[in-house]
Amino acid sequence: MSAERTRARARKDAAEAVHTFADAGRIAGGAVADAVAGGVSSRLSGLSDVVSGSVHDARHALAEVVEPTPARVRRAPWIVAVLLLTAAAVWGWATVLQREREVDPGTPVPTTPPTDDQIHGKPIGQGRSQASGH
Repeated sequence: MSAERTRARARKDAAEAVHTFADAGRIAGGAVADAVAGGVSSRLSGLSDVVSGSVHDARHALAEVVEPTPARVRRAPWIVAVLLLTAAAVWGWATVLQREREVDPGTPVPTTPPTDDQIHGKPIGQGRSQASGH
């Protein structure tokens, strides 16, 4: 009976060993599954963040294309430029208008008194030689 007892005990020990190995396998499998799931979930989480950011950027880009934001007009430089050009124009015109112009001497004023012919004009049909008596 000692051989049968030894066999029974060996079977019992073998069954316990199989159960122990099975439990260890389940624990290891669970740990591996958790690790893989954790890695996959972290990768999926990172991927979802990237996709979410890309979708957000795409939505903003599409919104700007459909309805662009109004460009900010900087008016101050234009106002300053117009004022400077106006001041330059006023200064230029003032300089041109105040400059002394040359006076056209024209016909010199005679210093001798005019003759009767110059005052009254010449009689018709009479020349200078006829009026003096020659």
